[in-house]
Amino acid sequence: MEDDLARVHPISLRFADAGLEQAFREEQARKLLKPFRTVVIAVFLVLIVIWALLPELLPQVPGASARFATPMLIMLAMFAYAYARSYMQSFLRIQQLSMLLGAWGLAAALVSIDSLLPSAALEGMGLAIIVVHTLNVYALLRLRFLRACLGGWGTAAIYLGYLGYTGTLEGADLLRHASALLVANLFGMIAAYQIDQSARREFIAMRLVGQERERSERLLLNILPAAIAERLKTSSESIADHSADVTVLFADIVGFTPLSANKSPQDLVRLLDRIFSEFDALAEKHGLEKIKTIGDAYMAAAGLPERRADHAPAAARMAHDMLAAVERIAAETGEALALRIGLNSGPVVAGVIGRKKFIYDMWGDTVNTASRMESHGLPGTVHCSEATAELLQSGFALTPRGAIPIQGKGEMRTFLLLPSTADNYA
Repeated sequence: MEDDLARVHPISLRFADAGLEQAFREEQARKLLKPFRTVVIAVFLVLIVIWALLPELLPQVPGASARFATPMLIMLAMFAYAYARSYMQSFLRIQQLSMLLGAWGLAAALVSIDSLLPSAALEGMGLAIIVVHTLNVYALLRLRFLRACLGGWGTAAIYLGYLGYTGTLEGADLLRHASALLVANLFGMIAAYQIDQSARREFIAMRLVGQERERSERLLLNILPAAIAERLKTSSESIADHSADVTVLFADIVGFTPLSANKSPQDLVRLLDRIFSEFDALAEKHGLEKIKTIGDAYMAAAGLPERRADHAPAAARMAHDMLAAVERIAAETGEALALRIGLNSGPVVAGVIGRKKFIYDMWGDTVNTASRMESHGLPGTVHCSEATAELLQSGFALTPRGAIPIQGKGEMRTFLLLPSTADNYA
């Protein structure tokens, strides 16, 4: 995968993937924006200081400050414009072009200053300055490789062309200056190539890290509720919460053991996956939190981890949809499928257990009673405790089963939740 992402042109270093190239350019432009402004301000201030100190720096040049006023003002205006332009919306798209034009503009200003110096003044100063400028174009501006080459060789062309055309440099002097700029450009090209290559490798590495992080977070969200996953990432403390108002849903496929005996492992898993995938979609639709599956049993909760006032109606609506989903799957597959669902409402304790294969689970008498509602229910029905039935008086049809013996609980008054025309939960 990394090799596919990192495929680049050997000369231009452009990514083969156009979208990846565009993403790289946008990221680099954003990263370079703050350093760009800092450098522009620094150079602007340095130019002002140099201009003010010109009489001391060039005592042999009469009226140095006035003599160099025009190129200095041009450079100051150029850097002031570049700084202001960097705050415009479109600047990121033309950042590289702006820096390239700025490099050429600064080269032209430096050449004009050099042409104003007396031939005897600070011999070789102009060449030294333009060589330094050329190396800076390659190393400091962070231009992409081909742009850096344009900047460096363009600077050499401006310098040699202007001074050669005006006759300032001739013969051996012109050849000596050209040789110095040739060497500077060759070293600069090597540096720029490595800088661009390193930036692209870092971009790919960070992109892969980001993809792995996203994949890990998706896996974590498949295991834990989003709010719990966020707490787990930011804290090493044990996560355990008490929730006073929760409705717990247990569902179990009736007669699953004999059904599984007549199926291949692949067919069995395929059928369970289809059923439970439907249940997962319904949990998302109705805002329930899937807790876990145990064999052919499915467990979910409403009002957890985020509290909600309508936890019981939400669980009831999901239960009705689960029955309809299993009935539809049975008709489509020809399998003898039936679902038994139990609901109970009350307080629970929920938290994360384990350190490696951790799981978000819940405990308490409310959970145990919901499990008993399912195991003592009837195929194709939703069996509710009295606590849940009291919360479903409006908009849901209930029929009492009377007092029935519940394992581990004694006799309990329970109810069957029936479909109703008043139950509008689409």
